[in-house]
Amino acid sequence: MADEESRKKIEISEICRVEGHSAVHVEIEGDKVTQVKLDVFEGTRFFERLIVGHHQDEIPHITSRVCAICSTGHVIAAIRAVERIAGFTPNATVSLLRELMHLGMIIESNATHIYALALPDFLGFDNVHKFASEHTEEFKAWTSLRNIGALIQTTIGGRPFHPVNLHVGGFSSFPKLESLLQIKSLLQENLQLTIRTCEVLMRFPPRVRRTSEPIFFALIPEGDHYGYFGTKIRATSGFECDVNDYKSYLKEEAVSHSHAKRSSVNGQPIMVGSMARLALFGSLLTGEAKSIYGSSAMSLGDNNTIWNNLAQAIEIVEAFHRAVSIVAELERTADVWNTFDARQHTRVKLDATAGSGCGTVECPRGTLYHYYEIDNKGKVSKADMVTPSAQNTYRIERDIQEVVSQLLPSETDESATNLRANLETLVRAYDPCNTCATHMVSLRIT
Repeated sequence: MADEESRKKIEISEICRVEGHSAVHVEIEGDKVTQVKLDVFEGTRFFERLIVGHHQDEIPHITSRVCAICSTGHVIAAIRAVERIAGFTPNATVSLLRELMHLGMIIESNATHIYALALPDFLGFDNVHKFASEHTEEFKAWTSLRNIGALIQTTIGGRPFHPVNLHVGGFSSFPKLESLLQIKSLLQENLQLTIRTCEVLMRFPPRVRRTSEPIFFALIPEGDHYGYFGTKIRATSGFECDVNDYKSYLKEEAVSHSHAKRSSVNGQPIMVGSMARLALFGSLLTGEAKSIYGSSAMSLGDNNTIWNNLAQAIEIVEAFHRAVSIVAELERTADVWNTFDARQHTRVKLDATAGSGCGTVECPRGTLYHYYEIDNKGKVSKADMVTPSAQNTYRIERDIQEVVSQLLPSETDESATNLRANLETLVRAYDPCNTCATHMVSLRIT
C-alpha cells in the first residue's frame, strides 16, 4: 500500500465553456494514475420517458429540446426513425432540404466551437471577450460563419433552432427559391473564411499526446459524397453493422460517479465526431477540404485528439461546397418542386405502423441514435437516445489518463502548471455539448 505522501489527486471541480456541468477527478499513487473519472452532474431530464405515449408526429418537436445547438440533428434523427419504422422514403427534394439544413447546423456549431471555445486556448486568452477585443478578424470570421449556418436553418426550418417546419413525412412548406439562391451566394462569397480557419488551426501543434490509438466509429454516408446521414455504422477496426442492431455492439452502462452513462464497444472506449468521420471517409472530401486534409497530420495517421478542432474546420469547408451543390440541384429541379401544385403537397401523412427502428445522423460531435417502439395507434411505447458526447466520455477519461501518466515521471512545478491548461484544451477538443458557459476551468492539485 502506497503511503499518504505518494498519493495525489487532480480535481477539475467544473469544466466550463461547455454545455452542461461536469468535473474531472484523477487519483495517483506514486508514478501511476490509478483512476480517472469524468463526472457529468448535469440534472437528468428524462426525455426518453417524456415522449412515451406521444404520437409519432410529435416526437421530433419534443426531442428537439434535448439540445438547442444540435436541435436540427435531433429532429432529423427522430424523423428518420419514424419513417424507417413506417417504411417510408422521402422524395429527392425533401431529402436535399433536410441535408442542407443539417449542413447549416454543422457550420454554425463547428464554427462556434472553434472560435469561441477552442481558439482562445491556443492564443492565450481565458475568455471570449478578451479574445474578441484583440483578434477582431477571427471574431468577425466566427460571426459570419455562425450567421450563415443560422440563416440556412432559419430559411428551411423556420427558425435557427428547434425547427418548426420539419415533420415526419416532409415539410410544412418549402423555402422560396430566391432565398436558397441568396444562401448560395453567401456561401460562395465566404468560402475563403472557411479555408483561413483551417490555416489558423494548422499553426498550432497539439500540446499533449496520447499513446493509444482510438477506435473511430461513424455512419457510412448515404450516396457517393461526404455526408451525415446513414443506416450503417463502420469502425476503423473493420467492424460494420446496421444501426438497428446498435445494442448488439454499443454498450451503455451507468457509473456511480456520473449522471452520464459510459459507452463502450467490446469493453473498449470509442471516439465519434469530426476526426472519426475524416479517418473513415476522408477520401470522399472534395476541393479545398480534400487538399487541406491531405496536407494535415491526420492524413498521415496522427490521431491526437487536439486535431479534432482542425477536423471540424475541414468539415466546414466541405459543408460549404456540398451546400452550394445542393442549392444548384434544387435550382435545376425547380420545375418539379417550386410550382403551385407541388407546394400544396410538401408533406405526406404517414399512417401508424406498429414496429421499432433506429434513426441516426452524424451531429457535430458524432453519431446520434434515436430508437423508438411504436404501437398500431402511432404512440411511442419505448424510446432510447444515445448522444455523441455520452459515447466519447470513456475515451476522454482514457486520454486524461495518458496525458497525466506522461507527466508523472518528470513532474515539475512548471509542468504541473501547464497541465491545467492542457487538460482543459484536451477536454474542449472533444467539443462536449456546449452552449453559453464562458469562464475557465477551476483546477486544484492537492
